[in-house]
Amino acid sequence: MLAMLPLQAFAQQVSPAGVRPRADSVAPLAPSPWHVGQCMGGLTYGAPLKWALAYGGGLVRESERIDWCLLGVGKVGLGGASFTVGAAQSFGPYGSGAALTAGVLRTFSNPWAATARSTYVGGALHLWPLLAVGGEIGYYVRVGDAAEAPSGGRRIITWSTGVGF
Repeated sequence: MLAMLPLQAFAQQVSPAGVRPRADSVAPLAPSPWHVGQCMGGLTYGAPLKWALAYGGGLVRESERIDWCLLGVGKVGLGGASFTVGAAQSFGPYGSGAALTAGVLRTFSNPWAATARSTYVGGALHLWPLLAVGGEIGYYVRVGDAAEAPSGGRRIITWSTGVGF
């Protein structure tokens, strides 16, 4: 028992409790300027999805002049569905902005200007010049083709116009 006494005394001397800062000297962490929220949503019309509903959310950073969003967007239409990820930026108080996204698009049985029941990957530029009214233009390439798949519609230009909320 006597041999243990010096070790216990030594352990008490090098205890990390002795090197902790006082509670009143630690500065609180500043709140993050980023939060989770809705970035975009709306009703669009274009190729190949035809009429479609879109909704996107992600990490949002709001400021007095420019808002940023790192987002994921799901879009479902009469001609297909897509999921994209990207970055969006708003410009000023009048609902204008731009986004750049990359994603996957799957067509249904009757798409507009694309091969039916096919999967495409690509990217798009989204612009809304005023009051969340605008459009997008994109470039997608069909993937996973079978040997007998038609060569037409392998590369498509996607487009849509619509209104956001």
